[in-house]
Parts: sequence; structure tokens; C-alpha cells
Amino acid sequence: MRPSPSARLLRGVLVAGLALGLPATALSAPAAAADGYDRCPDGTVCVFSEPLYRGDMLVVRGPMASLGAWDNRIRSFVVKLRGFSDAVCFSPNPGLDPEGAVHFYSGDSFDESPYPELDRAVSSLDVGPEADDFCGSESRYPVLYDYVGTRPAALPADGRFGDLNNDGHADVAGRNLLGQLWTAHDYDTPGVTRLVGGGWNAMTALTRHGDQDGDGNEDAYARDRSGALWLYPGDGRGAFKPRRQVGGGWNSMRDLAAAGDLTGDGRGDLLASDGDGVLWTYPGTGRSGFGARRKVGGGWKAINELVGAGDMNSDRRADLVARDTTGRLWLYPGTGRGGFGTRKLIGDGGWNAHRELAGLGDVTGDGRPDLVAHLGAASASWTMGLRVYPGTADGRLRAPRDLGQLRSTTFVF
Repeated sequence: MRPSPSARLLRGVLVAGLALGLPATALSAPAAAADGYDRCPDGTVCVFSEPLYRGDMLVVRGPMASLGAWDNRIRSFVVKLRGFSDAVCFSPNPGLDPEGAVHFYSGDSFDESPYPELDRAVSSLDVGPEADDFCGSESRYPVLYDYVGTRPAALPADGRFGDLNNDGHADVAGRNLLGQLWTAHDYDTPGVTRLVGGGWNAMTALTRHGDQDGDGNEDAYARDRSGALWLYPGDGRGAFKPRRQVGGGWNSMRDLAAAGDLTGDGRGDLLASDGDGVLWTYPGTGRSGFGARRKVGGGWKAINELVGAGDMNSDRRADLVARDTTGRLWLYPGTGRGGFGTRKLIGDGGWNAHRELAGLGDVTGDGRPDLVAHLGAASASWTMGLRVYPGTADGRLRAPRDLGQLRSTTFVF
């Protein structure tokens, strides 16, 4: 239905999923009042430089964290998205900052809408089924519930990981659709949730597990598209100091997992499985690099997820949790010499329903490491996007709790 010039905001429901195309196409020919709607392609949002769908037109097909020449220029818009509940979210700030953001399901002229303050005052926008959520904080970063418990004051060395800001709580790091990296462990405590920065979509692998460079702060590894591996030293406040390149050629690895001290020398190590299914331990030096790698074994093509989950079986050695291609979950007990003992089945199926698994240490506050799972869009409602599986003293997992919510396109580590 074609919107009238004074169409008002409609309210909708949350819907998971987002189809992305090219972000925008500019059409600079002036649009007449009668054909502004007709010139807007189906499946898009069109914004105009004048009220009543007049003036220059910009065709928007995906999120725009900044509008460039269209910054503070939009005066009216048409929504012709394919789903009835698909929305457009307008933000007065760049980067889709939720402060002052508003979502619409139909077309309007801002000066005649309930939000005239957005007239010539929009700096970023999002479109699609989840755009109404992106107007709020809940889809920009992981929003966690009250199950992130306070850890015991004294934890063994192999349990001190997952806490990015050194406040005694496990923190989730999430990269959203726009490549923004956020860290969070609560939803209503000022200063806990923070934007680390943008541009993280350039990374093809992200992993973290405690202190890698010896300064006492949680660090992260990231591999870029060229195959370079970078260490991001933590600043102890939930963000990172300037990165350091560890080396190149890491595109030959299918999966990476920082897994704690696997070799027993007190330094954090890295696991990597290559294209031939061989698993390698890269012993950390404690100085942002690695010693000579050690072959763990072959046959790891059957594994599609590696998680450095900590000491799961209470023997004071770092262990590995791995998911196989059939959806089963295994515990590989660490030997303390860079390898693993006989594996143990801890999940008998269905784990492929999770988009990814993450080891964040003790999430529940009982002193034992837990496993965090990000459910796939097809298997969970929007409000149950994250779960925590509490660990037991013997390496098993207890029944899950709903930990929080986040957009289905966010990567959690």
C-alpha cells in the first residue's frame, strides 16, 4: 500500500534474520511528488532530500553506519521492504547509535511525522527484519541477564580468563553486523558494556583465553583476510591496546582456539587445525609470539568447532571442548604437555544447532568454567540467543540457562 504524505509510525514485532545486498545506490535526478514512491525499487528503502518524496533519491538496501553526502539531509522516505514487519531504523548519530533512534514500517515526511526532530538530522540507518531492534541497544551488543555471577576472589591460574575488565565477572565479546566489537557482562550497569571499535569485519577468526603477553590482562587473537595473525593486548578495562602482528600464513588454518596453558610452562598457548585435519599446538612465549609448533594429531577434519574452555575436569590442566560434524560434543582432557588424553563424550547430539561455542571461564560464579552457546536463528527465539551450560567438577555440563539476547548475525567469542 502506498503511504500517504502524513503516514504515521506503525508498531511491529521482533523478527529474526536479515537479507543484505549492496548498501545504497544514489539516483540524483529530481523526483516529482507523484512518482517518488513509484521510482523506489521493491525490496528497498528510499530516502529523499525534500518532503513528500521529492528531490534527490537514495536507494538503501542494507545498513549504513554513515551516510556520507546524505548526512543530515534526509527529509522523507519510502519503505518498500518485502516483509510486512520489516522496518527502517533512523539514527541521528553515526554508527547506528541507539540514542534518539526511531523505527518506521511505512513512508513519511519527517516534518509531518511524530518525530520532526529527525528532519535533516539522520546520520545512519538500518533496514530489514531486525531494524526495529537495532534502534535499541539489544541488537548492537550482547545483552546479558543476571546469570553472570561474581567469581570467587581466589581462582587458580587456569581459571583466570574471560574477564576483560578485571572486575570479577566473565565478559562476552561480540562482533555485530557492522563490524563493531562490543564487550559486555551486564545490561544495566553504567560503564560495563562498551564499544571497543569498528572494522572487525576484516577479521576471519577471533579467539581469546586469558593473558597472552604476560601483563595480567585478557588478550585476543585475530586473523585478517590476508592470513596475518594479530595479538590485541587487553588494557584491563574491557578494550585493547595497539595490536601487534604475530605472523603471516595463517589462512592455511581452518580453526583457531586460544586454550590456555597446554604445555605446563605457565604461558598461554594457541591451537590450530589445518586444511589436512592436523591439529597443532603453538606454545606461547609470554612475549606475543610462539615457539616451535607441536603436532597433536590428525583426523581433526571431523571437528568443526574448537573451544578453549579451561580446566573442565578439575585436574589443574587446560582442556579442549570440540564439536564434531555430527553435532556431538567432546571433552579432550589436557595432559599438560601440549596434547590431550582420551576424549570423553559430554553432548550426544544437537550441538550443530549452535552458531558458535565460546569458553569464557566461570560465568555463573561457582568457580568452575562454563560453556557459552550462541543459538542459530532457526533454533531459538530472538530473546534466547545466548545460553550458558554450567560446568561440573568432572567435565560434564549441566542443563543450560538463558544467558542473554543478541542479533543472530553477531559473532560471540
